[in-house]
Amino acid sequence: MKLILLTGFLGAGKTTLLKKLLREYEGRKIGVLMNEFGETGIDGQLIKTEDFDLIELNNGSVFCACLKENFIKGLAEFLNHPLEVVFVESSGVADPSNMGVILETVTKISGKAYDYAGSICIVDGVYFLKQFEVIAALEKQIIYASKVIINKADLQNAETLQAIAEKIQSINSAAEIYPTSFCEVPLAELVKTMKSAELVARPSENTWESRPHSCILKTEAVLDLDIFEQFINEIKGSTHRIKGFVKTDQGIFEVSCVNKLAVLKPWTKPVEQTEIVLISAVGIRMISDLLKLWKKYLGDTPVSI
Repeated sequence: MKLILLTGFLGAGKTTLLKKLLREYEGRKIGVLMNEFGETGIDGQLIKTEDFDLIELNNGSVFCACLKENFIKGLAEFLNHPLEVVFVESSGVADPSNMGVILETVTKISGKAYDYAGSICIVDGVYFLKQFEVIAALEKQIIYASKVIINKADLQNAETLQAIAEKIQSINSAAEIYPTSFCEVPLAELVKTMKSAELVARPSENTWESRPHSCILKTEAVLDLDIFEQFINEIKGSTHRIKGFVKTDQGIFEVSCVNKLAVLKPWTKPVEQTEIVLISAVGIRMISDLLKLWKKYLGDTPVSI
């Protein structure tokens, strides 16, 4: 059974790629193992259907010790099903250095082995060069990648895209690079040409101390959409990533922010309450920023963080 890892920093486009993969493999038996950085499964709601097996792991990176046991159990369970390929969407801060150790353990406990075809790494064409300087896991994601997709190319100039490609090549000269937008790549060919990857067992650099702080904002109140947008546009400066769903006086919206880019899109499925995951770019200070800005824009509206 083939196993392919999807890596990339927060907001680079992993879920977009995964949704395209699901359409590409429609009618075929595949497994999808997702994890999220938070208690709630936002990405699972974005892609969930009845056509594939989905195991969501929340509250950390699948490559962190905090979730390694559950991750291994999930991989072992998929080996008991007649699946053609398993796709693993890791959290944006995952360091895949110890994938070899993980797969060895899966084989020991299940008696079966995956054909590990390597990883597809998505990098953010807008923010990659800035992110690379402060997020250690990005280099590891590229080192272990078989294919690298430079996403959001339509939002970047040719000179910077060339600089990104050169940076990637300096880290991993063997990786094939695909500049594109909305993860529009020849998926069938890309997956087919991935070959079994050699894994060197190394300890992961991810620890509880090194991972970005995250929190979840929840409220049952119906919010004024215009005021909520003002709130999001100010708090986004303290975050790497914001995602979730908000109930407003104009309907339900999916919230997606990456650094300075914020998008609210209408969402047609029901949600029980407003639930937003925020991943901090300023450490624990984000909690005080959140409380201050919530008070500024939404006053005494009940909220839990």
